[in-house]
Amino acid sequence: MEFDKLLIGKILDPIHGIIRLSKLELQFVDHPLFQRLRNIKQNTFLYKVFPSAMHSRFEHSLGVMHLSYEIIKNLKLNSYRYQSKYQDGHIFKGIGNLSLANVQELRLAALLHDIGHGPMSHQFDSFMCKKEELEVHLGDEFRDVFDMIEDNSNIEHEHISIMFVKIIYDSLDQSFRNLISIDNVMKIIESEYKDKKIMVTIEDNELDVLPLFTSVISSCPIDADRMDYLLRDSYFSGVKCGVYDYNRLFMSIVPVINDNQIFLAYKESGVDSVVEFINSRSSLFGQVYYHKTNRAFSAMLANVCQIAKQKKSGEGLNLFTFYEPDNANTESKSEQLEAFYIKNSDDYFLHEQLPEFVFDSENPDIGESIIADIINRVPWSKEYESKIYPNNTKIVDGINKCFTSELKEELNCLLLSHLTPYMFAIDIMTDNAFKDIDKTEIKLLGKHFSGTYGINKFADCGDKLDKYQSIKYFIRVFVSDSAKSDITPQLIEEIEQKKSELVMKFFGE
Repeated sequence: MEFDKLLIGKILDPIHGIIRLSKLELQFVDHPLFQRLRNIKQNTFLYKVFPSAMHSRFEHSLGVMHLSYEIIKNLKLNSYRYQSKYQDGHIFKGIGNLSLANVQELRLAALLHDIGHGPMSHQFDSFMCKKEELEVHLGDEFRDVFDMIEDNSNIEHEHISIMFVKIIYDSLDQSFRNLISIDNVMKIIESEYKDKKIMVTIEDNELDVLPLFTSVISSCPIDADRMDYLLRDSYFSGVKCGVYDYNRLFMSIVPVINDNQIFLAYKESGVDSVVEFINSRSSLFGQVYYHKTNRAFSAMLANVCQIAKQKKSGEGLNLFTFYEPDNANTESKSEQLEAFYIKNSDDYFLHEQLPEFVFDSENPDIGESIIADIINRVPWSKEYESKIYPNNTKIVDGINKCFTSELKEELNCLLLSHLTPYMFAIDIMTDNAFKDIDKTEIKLLGKHFSGTYGINKFADCGDKLDKYQSIKYFIRVFVSDSAKSDITPQLIEEIEQKKSELVMKFFGE
């Protein structure tokens, strides 16, 4: 593509080989807010199970950018290859006419999609504050971000990502800022941002490419984010179940146009390669991410989070502490936010910040004990485990949150009657092969009996995909060494009975 001439930098990656970067991308990569991702592990505690799983959000972000560009290049090639075959006017032939700025915006969004992750990655989200708690300090600087967040909702890492993208962009020389629209980058990262459109003019037609761009980076069942972390996590864990053939996937994608919007679509003949990817993802979740030791440490950290939030003052956890800037050249509040994230690597947060959070809680001794167990690799023992696989599920079916919520509440009440609070953890993890299928913009280009082709929503293709749906519930009870003696066979039987009653109630099994 024409954009290739801008790729003057290179990084050698064990997964994708040489990853090339533009001057503008190097400006973002060199910023401390992006460099900090070197100290944020891709999978928080996985290295405690698979020693080589020390890889970070830094290299994952580079990989997502690389794959996003590969997807765009293959969409362009396939639009040429298949335009004579699919003559129903569905194939969009103008991918090659996207401006260099549009391609750069997509690559930057892919590069920066994880920049808002805090220490301990997704687990840090449990510590995050409500919108209103952060808005009072940063609302003037990031009004557009707060306007898209529902009242009384938690701040999520995607929102922080948008703030950091703007902070880095504003720090650049004007010559770099003129190359792109930073609003477009932020819309691709978070499609609810501003007017939810990216309009381009191609052959005198006004078209919205945002559905295509968001699908490239984040969409069900396949996107560049998932494509990279499956290969990367499989490689570094040493478990090969996450391997798939992305060249087959690339041959199955085409850009389609519908109502002046551009979408990413899979050919119906490529469903087998989609299924291969889904199965690889499912296997990696079962064998790697949900490994009992990995989940034990995650559940222990969740307990620390709950302890930290129960402050003696009754005010709850103040994750961020802001002070008012004065005229003595002190930091602005956005700079204070930036400084918190740069300082808090995984190790610093675990060894220094977490102990401060639990120090004046109602249970400081228990909190410090759990943190010590995490640091010293003393996982709590798995005293109960059950796996549930509901039958006859469809791709439009989701996780039954009422079941998981009621089960956790019932088991918690049962265990509290026998065990000390916070010295056990109920860990309920779920996996849906077609998670967020109702939100996806990806289409399936299907063939009718008449020989013509039609653009179909993935959610409407159950006749072709339902047999590949898999929803799983992993239920475990972890207990600290000091509480193991309180786990009796009778208590385990009561746990099993309560679980069975709720399974029958919600699934009739």
